[in-house]
Amino acid sequence: MQTKNRSLLTPIIIAAVLIAFMIVAPLFTNDYSMMVLNNACINSIAALGLTVMLGMGGQLSFAAVSFLGIGAFTVGNLTSGRNGFVLNTVVSLWVAVLVSTLLAFVFGMILFRLKGTYFTFATIGLVQVTYSVYMNFKPLSGGPDGIPRIPFISMFGLSPSGYRDWFYIIMGFVIISMIFVERIRQTSLGRSLASIRDNEIAAQTLGVNVYRTKVIAFTVAGALAGLAGALYAMHNRYVGADTFTFDAAATFIIMAMLGGVNNTAGTFVGALLVTMLPEWLRPVKEFLKLFYGIGVILLMVFMPMGLAGLITSILKKRRKVGMEVAKDESDS
Repeated sequence: MQTKNRSLLTPIIIAAVLIAFMIVAPLFTNDYSMMVLNNACINSIAALGLTVMLGMGGQLSFAAVSFLGIGAFTVGNLTSGRNGFVLNTVVSLWVAVLVSTLLAFVFGMILFRLKGTYFTFATIGLVQVTYSVYMNFKPLSGGPDGIPRIPFISMFGLSPSGYRDWFYIIMGFVIISMIFVERIRQTSLGRSLASIRDNEIAAQTLGVNVYRTKVIAFTVAGALAGLAGALYAMHNRYVGADTFTFDAAATFIIMAMLGGVNNTAGTFVGALLVTMLPEWLRPVKEFLKLFYGIGVILLMVFMPMGLAGLITSILKKRRKVGMEVAKDESDS
């Protein structure tokens, strides 16, 4: 009964914290900080895909940034008028998600012919290929100039008037994405991914279709990244190839690892911290990669499960101590 109550209490606490965050955050930020915060929330949607891939399934992929670009450039081409037509922004958003999902499925079928580190290196290759395409294939991306004049999203005839309005729209998508990922964790797909992560051979012996499960997880991660890319393009009203580099791909990995790669709420916190970090360290910007490198080393040594894992560990120890104290008191 206590375990069931705790399982119900956790999402309630997370929901309360998110609501408080949505109320308080806009009160203490100017327009520029609001823009950065919005981008951090958008990044968290893409990072949630790594929760599915790496946290649940144990598959390290750098490809999130590739599908982020697919979503962004799809929206850019459909809404900016550069191809002689303009499509509704909401329709364009879902078209971008659909295109990203389909391409993620195709690439997943190809890349998962490889296993382990070979798959990981293949995703790095995919990032380099897509970056080259985004940088040089002007009909798709505008080349080095990118795609400007992308309109804000418009729903029911209403469009956000500024970054504060955007914040609530983006947080709506963040919450939906978090619920979606948590739902996956509770389904047979989540359990299959966990079994693959723990022991792939044992999972296959128990009847799990390892290849198909990995491809589905890769497709889900691609869909989330495509959604993030579409929101990014409309929020910033511009998209350029220099956003979708290997450095950005590595940054998404750090987001997930910092917050807790197998924790949905932790991934959101990690995305906020890593995105805001360059702003906080602006006076020493030239040493930012040094801080990232040292931070990753310390993270792996002292907090391998991220902030969420650290908090969970502390709570377990406190609970254990409390139970021991209660037992001693009952014995006495």
